[in-house]
Amino acid sequence: MYIMLNYSTYRLVPALLVLIMLAACSVTPYKYQPLEDFRVEQRAITQEQGTFRVRASVPSREEAEKIFGIPIYKRGIQPVWLEVTNNGPDRARFVLSSVDDDYFSPFEVAYMHKKYFSRQGWMDMEKYFYNSAMPRMIAAGETVSGFVFTHETNGTKTFNVDLFHATREASYEEFTFFVQVPGFAPDHATVKFEELYEIHEIQDLDSDGLRNALLESPCCTTNRDGTGQGQPVNVVLVANGLEVLQSLLRAGWLETSYEKDDNYLNKVNYLYGRPPDAVFRKSRGKSSERNELSLWMAPLRADGMEIWMGQIKHAIGQRFKINEIFFGSAQDPDVDDGRNFLLQNLWYSQSLSALAYSLTGKVVPMEKPEVDFNNNPFFSDGIRIVMWLSGDPVSLQEARNLQWSIPAGRR
Repeated sequence: MYIMLNYSTYRLVPALLVLIMLAACSVTPYKYQPLEDFRVEQRAITQEQGTFRVRASVPSREEAEKIFGIPIYKRGIQPVWLEVTNNGPDRARFVLSSVDDDYFSPFEVAYMHKKYFSRQGWMDMEKYFYNSAMPRMIAAGETVSGFVFTHETNGTKTFNVDLFHATREASYEEFTFFVQVPGFAPDHATVKFEELYEIHEIQDLDSDGLRNALLESPCCTTNRDGTGQGQPVNVVLVANGLEVLQSLLRAGWLETSYEKDDNYLNKVNYLYGRPPDAVFRKSRGKSSERNELSLWMAPLRADGMEIWMGQIKHAIGQRFKINEIFFGSAQDPDVDDGRNFLLQNLWYSQSLSALAYSLTGKVVPMEKPEVDFNNNPFFSDGIRIVMWLSGDPVSLQEARNLQWSIPAGRR
């Protein structure tokens, strides 16, 4: 025996399911776990300047969902926890936009998740978010804490915290934080840099020695087995690893985490017989458009600083999204443009302390482009830009051009 359902009945089924779900939401209360149940505060980074002490931490995706009772990361929202102590005699003001100039307000975040709860639950959520937000004012001798709701970024979270004394002129402090977010392991975190070279393999050089060594460095990358030529290695960064990381993060580059399977290893570029030690990506606002910087630590040191050989590529996408899925993202053949972009980007982000020009030894005219082992066409003027980076901000006027002369025979 079975029951015959007419067409009208079938049309009612989806509507009934929607009503059932809405009814369930209408009685769902708002629940969360207190911040004290997690180690967010305990792992906070502390900085002190002037009369201020600032502590900062970022919850992981899983922690944030429990702390706020909603999947907040799914909407691209990343909460940043701050604690500010004002040891000065005057009231101070915290500038929320210093952390994220397009931050989310507490009520905005609550409204975006209202569908999960009853009306009372939504109101309770609004109250909780409002009370959890970082206050804007800090009285003299007071310690306050709370969250700023920022846009999500992968990898190390980079942000500033700006504080002003409200009653004293020209009293201002700026803090810069680099906070590692639990649950994300960037590529460079898996590399044992201290084991890449034996002590006797590393050359310690002065500035003149570095200039000569770079002229003899490999012009280009290769494929996995070394039989196919890649594109020019046209960027050199001079700084220790932490300063390189801080400089790139300040300039808006993001860490990456690729699965090192055969598909990746067969397509990626190699230098010194290995894939990149670190890869950073800077989006152009579209998923298919991006600049990607690959870095390898060289067996060189200059005045005690590490040398990083780099290659930057500009992925410009495909005309149709389906083409990109099957054939990958097309690349800008003008590899020098990506190199020049990096120079300007690091300079304007106040990460550049000095620069010089060297040669790759690989000149490819635009009229006669070559192709790399992945069949990407490219051309280049053969110039390699050497950039000394600083973990601390450097004003644009203080960046120096070292005016390296290029040997006539190598021009």
